Amino acid sequence: MLELLAQGFAVAGAALAGIPFILHMLRRTPAQRLPFSLVRFLPASLPRTTRRATPQHWPLMLLRILAIVLIALAFARPFQRLSMLRPDNTGPGRRVAVLLDRSASMRRDGLREKLLTELQSVTADLQPEDVLSITQFSQGTQRLVSAEEWRQTAMESRAALIARASEAWEPDWRATSTGPALLEAATELSGQRADASAEGDRVVVLITDFQEGSDLAALRNGTWPDNVRLDLRIVQPEQPGNAGLSLLEDQKTGRIRVRLTASGDAPASQYGVQVFDESGKPAGDLISADVAPGQRRTITLPDVPADQPRPAGVELSGDVHPFDNVADLPLIAPLTRRIAHAGSLDVNDSESMRYYLQRVLDGNESEPLEVSDLLNADSTALPPAAETRLAVVTDKVPEKLAGQLLELANSGGVVLAALNSTGMADSLRPLFPEGMAWEEATVNDYAILTSPDLNSSWLAPFAAAQFSDFSSIRFWHYRKLIHSSTSPPWKVLAKMDTGDPAILQIPANNGGTIYVLASGWQPADSQLALSSRFPPLLLRLVQLAWPRQAASQVFEAGTQITPATLSGSESWTLNRPDGSSVLPVSAAESGRSAATVELDTPGRWLLTGQTPNGPISTSLLVTVSASESRTEPLPSGQLQALGLPAELAEVRSAAVQQEGSSSKAQQDSAELESRQKLWRWFILAGLGCLVLESVLAAFLEQRERVLAGS
Repeated sequence: MLELLAQGFAVAGAALAGIPFILHMLRRTPAQRLPFSLVRFLPASLPRTTRRATPQHWPLMLLRILAIVLIALAFARPFQRLSMLRPDNTGPGRRVAVLLDRSASMRRDGLREKLLTELQSVTADLQPEDVLSITQFSQGTQRLVSAEEWRQTAMESRAALIARASEAWEPDWRATSTGPALLEAATELSGQRADASAEGDRVVVLITDFQEGSDLAALRNGTWPDNVRLDLRIVQPEQPGNAGLSLLEDQKTGRIRVRLTASGDAPASQYGVQVFDESGKPAGDLISADVAPGQRRTITLPDVPADQPRPAGVELSGDVHPFDNVADLPLIAPLTRRIAHAGSLDVNDSESMRYYLQRVLDGNESEPLEVSDLLNADSTALPPAAETRLAVVTDKVPEKLAGQLLELANSGGVVLAALNSTGMADSLRPLFPEGMAWEEATVNDYAILTSPDLNSSWLAPFAAAQFSDFSSIRFWHYRKLIHSSTSPPWKVLAKMDTGDPAILQIPANNGGTIYVLASGWQPADSQLALSSRFPPLLLRLVQLAWPRQAASQVFEAGTQITPATLSGSESWTLNRPDGSSVLPVSAAESGRSAATVELDTPGRWLLTGQTPNGPISTSLLVTVSASESRTEPLPSGQLQALGLPAELAEVRSAAVQQEGSSSKAQQDSAELESRQKLWRWFILAGLGCLVLESVLAAFLEQRERVLAGS
């Protein structure tokens, strides 16, 4: 039995087939007038018309109707479903790796259902020979179904694996690291065989909202395997657009600010910001904010009178997606950290180390930092203030000040000395152990920093593989350490490629530390100040200097912390926003020198500890990453802009994918019709009818002329 791919043409053909019948049944007047002498002088009268009861020349009419029907059927693209069988899939099985986005932006309404629908669509197309793995990702990856588990599961039981993965998928609060997850999956596939005997296609299926805040930088820096294809399936929420809040703090005044971020497809530009107290009730008036789509705006919250409790949080209104609309606020006024500096006073001299130090501290928005100079313009020294816990030395200092810096370190503080000359090293002799001396090193072209001790407390934040490489930083000049001690009291944290120490850690009393850089970070000495590693290096010293004085600290969801370092105590307790306690990840499991905890939920975490100076309590304010608020979809050509070849990447929108089983049946029907091509025969038959109709019409017209002439 024939089926039609485009039924509309068949309906139109049926309607047009009646036209020849109607034309044959129309009334007709005499075709010609003949003069007759007897009636020449009679008055003229109109000729009478008659309606035919039956069509004249019905074979001609049938041929015309048949021609119209056949041509209409040709355009309707007929095919015979039972005459074509699907070819047997006897080739090697595919290796399919499915990546499910579980980042915070996937919490928007409608995305869960569409993601699971896409997953069912992918698994419905699998053949028995195919091998599947399912992984969910945000900042990291988590395997839901492994390829080995799929191979070892009987075919009739594999549906249970897919159902288990669907139930296990749940969006978290972390940022979207799409690039690393894609490269990890592609690298894994490129080194595997699809089955034990032959090599099949390798496909990474990425199901995501593909939003603007996705981190895709790894694709630009990495290499995509040539034998792995990418099938990108984009899901979209029920309502487009989003706006979110993130917490800032004014460095100079300590006033609380919030940043409102609107996505590029946000439907509204008018929002409201409402502060609430610890009970969740509104505190104060609603603050109106006008933010255009794709823009950001910073709002300073009004000061709270001293006789009123501080606000506990702030909420955004007027947004359709609430997942990033609440930010907790510090309940205790933030402490201003004053960092002592001995060196140049000119903050605008780009050739001095002070210039770059000031910009790093000014660029830190999470806590107020101030620089206090220990040297006046006339080179007279000022002692560090009593509350000072961090001092940075970038030039020669008087002998008295060097002794005061040693006292700061012995009282539990941190001193950083960046040697810009051997003369500066000589002025700091009170800080150094006996037997330590410095001379100018001979550098051929440039030196690079190698062998960083990533287990040390200062360099621990760079333990991840993508941050641990310092070899791109060039040092034009540095000072070489000279000593004769076989067991020196210092520790080398990093070396130059010549083998000379680049970073030293000298222990002091009461837990204090003196760090020494063998080179300065000004452009004349090195590229350190221009490196992306420089701000985290300095800000890490701030964390080490004030682990016990932080009233509150701001983190993004997904951040790994070391509670012992933040609290300054090995005996600590960390409670989630819901009040439950957190168990740390051991040092062996985390690969770090101390136990770590992941701040996986936004809200107010409470860290408490017992120190020699008494108990401490620190609020850890965890917010959703501001990048997750930029939810407008990236352009479809973004993958090619990052270097992924177009022939290896296919981008499909959810609007096309959600046609379901009817779309799949339509695709199968189109494939059958394209193989059979029955429309060609219908076209030929229709043209044959038209030719036959022309011949028959000519014959009938000729016969009528002969009859009329006789």
